[in-house]
Formats: sequence, C-alpha cells, structure tokens
Amino acid sequence: MKNEIKSLTGLRGVMALWVTFFHFFDFKNEILQHIIGKGYLAVDVFFVLSAFLLTVSYSDKFKNLEIKRVVTFYKKRVNRIYPVYFISMILIILLAGKISWLTFFINAGLVQCFFNPDRLLNIVYWSLSTEWMCYLIFPFMLYLIIRYKIRGEILIVAGLLLRVALPHFPDMYFNEGAVNMWKSSKYLDIPYGVNSLIRTIASYFFGIGVALLPGFKIKGRWSIYAVFVLSLLLLFTTRGLVFIPFLSALMIRQLYTGEKNYLQMFLETGPIYILGNISYSLYIIHYVVKNQNFIVVDLPFINALLLITFSLLLSYCSYMLIERKVKIFKV
Repeated sequence: MKNEIKSLTGLRGVMALWVTFFHFFDFKNEILQHIIGKGYLAVDVFFVLSAFLLTVSYSDKFKNLEIKRVVTFYKKRVNRIYPVYFISMILIILLAGKISWLTFFINAGLVQCFFNPDRLLNIVYWSLSTEWMCYLIFPFMLYLIIRYKIRGEILIVAGLLLRVALPHFPDMYFNEGAVNMWKSSKYLDIPYGVNSLIRTIASYFFGIGVALLPGFKIKGRWSIYAVFVLSLLLLFTTRGLVFIPFLSALMIRQLYTGEKNYLQMFLETGPIYILGNISYSLYIIHYVVKNQNFIVVDLPFINALLLITFSLLLSYCSYMLIERKVKIFKV
C-alpha cells in the first residue's frame, strides 16, 4: 500500500463540496444546473473511491480470512464513521425535539437503508447506512473475489448492469412491520430502501474491479483529461449518468498510478487537500445547517454561500476536535 495519495484526498473534498452545492443551490442557468443539479453523483464517486482504497489496502490481508484481521478492519471502520456521525445524530435529536426510540435505534445501528425514508434523521445518512453494510460484507466479498480469481472486468460489467437496471427495480423497504414495494421512480438518485444499497454495491464493484485490473495503465497525461471531459459531457445526458461512477473509477486509478498531471496538481493544492480532510464532516454537517433554514441575509444566493462557509468552519472544527481526537477502539 502506498502512503496517502493527496490527490485522492483532494478528490474527496471536491466531491463533498459538489454535494453541498447540490443541496444548497437551484440555478436558473441551464448549464450550471446540469452540473450542480447532478451533485448526487458525487456520493457514487465516494463509494467508488472507498472501494478502490480498501481494495488496494486489504487485497493482501484478506487472501485469508483471519478473524483478528477482520475484527481490526471493523474497528477501524467504526472509528472512521461513528464519532462524528453519533455526535451529529445527538445534535439533530436535540434540535428536532422528541423522536421515537425505534427511529433512534434504526439510526444508531446504521440500518436506515432497510426502512421507511421517514426514519432518516438526516437525509445524507442513507449513504452512511449503505456504506456500513458494504463494510460488513467487504472482507468476505474481497476474499471470495481473490480466492476464485474473479476478474476486475467481470466486476465492472456487473456494476454497469446493476446501474442500468437500478431505475427499473421497485422501491423496497420496511414500513411499520410490512414490506413496501412501490413502482420504481426510474431515477438514479435513490437515497432510501434496498435499492440504495444496490446502488452502493454497484459503485463498490467499480472500485474493486478497477483496482484489480491487471497491469492497467495508460501512458501519457491525456487519458485522465479525456475521461474528465467525457464525464462532464455525460452530465448533460440522462443515460450517460449511468457511466459516470465507472469513469470516476478510471480517473481514480490514473491518479493513483499514472503520470503527474495538472488535475492531480490541482487536487493536491493546500486548500483542496484541507477540504478533502474535512470532507466527511462537511458531508454530514452541511445538511444539518441547511435544515435549520437560517436566513442571514435576504439574498438567497449570498445566504447560501454564507451557510456553506459556516458549514466549512464547523466541519474544520469537527475534523480537528472529533475525527482526529476521538477513537472508540484502540487499534
């Protein structure tokens, strides 16, 4: 495993800011709205990046499923997710007032993806729930992939097939003890129910598949620029959105193994790198701030910028005081 790849940390920061803008802004300009309005895709890129980094980190360790290694993996994941998550959850409960114990335990257990979306204390929690489920199965999934020598190309094709089929699956989740199966929304931004877990697994297939591609390396700087431009163009198409997480996986692989390029240099700049470090806190905190409906000034655009700035400051504090300091398990 290489040392930290700063450009990938920076990429995570840019994606967190994209999601933040997606939630705060609704532009009348058609071009801007096509880009900002597809900010939900940044969450899929999060999943791809997470799967890629976990694969390059653990592909040697999970060739054999030793209980100690699996337990250590879970402890590290809990340390990564829970401190900021749980504190934000308590804050939301205090702001919201009384909630049911069932809602509390569903959120505390990170199993929101199986239940009525009304159980979400924070709309972004759905992705933490689905990623936690992927963390739980990841050691076993990677072990089987390595043991049975499942090629990266097969995983990529499986991910694409799931992405293509996803908008046509009926929405499924538990509601008051019953299983609800509604007609599909035919939309890729599915932040609830079993389909949100399928969405996450598809992105994990991209990340794992690209990480395991044997000897995959395109020489020259042009390739990453071509993939980046193609991804931008696909934002203006409906069907093209299916492929953006896969293209992001190719970009991540090139940033990890490829030649130095201007995109990499940008992602490694100080402010973007700091943004990457606070990205997890920003992802959680920005919607808590948005949900309070603060009005600082009467100009909506300026007000949104001020709230985003406030979210960034809170996220920096959260990173310094919670993410870096609070660990539930000693590993």
